[in-house]
Amino acid sequence: MNNDRNWTILFIGGASGIGKSSLAYEIAKLYGINVLEVDDIYLTLKSATSKENFPAIHYWDSGINWKDVGIEGNVDWLIDVSKEMMTALKNIANRHIEDKLPVIIEGDFIHPELLSYFDDLGVKFLFMQETEKNRIIKNYLSREGGKPQNYRAEISVAYGYWIADKCKEKGIGLIKTMPRETLLDRVLECLR
Repeated sequence: MNNDRNWTILFIGGASGIGKSSLAYEIAKLYGINVLEVDDIYLTLKSATSKENFPAIHYWDSGINWKDVGIEGNVDWLIDVSKEMMTALKNIANRHIEDKLPVIIEGDFIHPELLSYFDDLGVKFLFMQETEKNRIIKNYLSREGGKPQNYRAEISVAYGYWIADKCKEKGIGLIKTMPRETLLDRVLECLR
């Protein structure tokens, strides 16, 4: 276990299917800490709220098919959900800071604007980007099996570009997923 860590909370964000979870668990193992997946928080909020309070989180409940809203519509939904998730993520992070309980929080629904809530140097943000659709397709196949998910991978690439633009705007670190062999080393260097 490595104790050379200058953060309490590490947020790892980026599009679906690019290896955020794998990276988060590699870092967690290195430091002997836990990972909190934002998908679990999303599902919890969805089960405990209504469309009136969280319209983006409940968007698909109306029977709309995600394949019918286009790539841009799906990216807009991801952005809207990440905005609705900010308060919950901020409160979870604040509790971990207050209790000095280090954690990695990773997921698709981490909005770069969340950085503005934290003046504390104990909170770090890292966003990942994969621009190659075929790598994302392969990641989905290895993780989930089934048929190649071209459309879903196109959404991930588009969302990744939106995140990259926001990171540049906010001065937040953005790590390219490739080459994968050096990803952990590049991330650890970025966190120093």
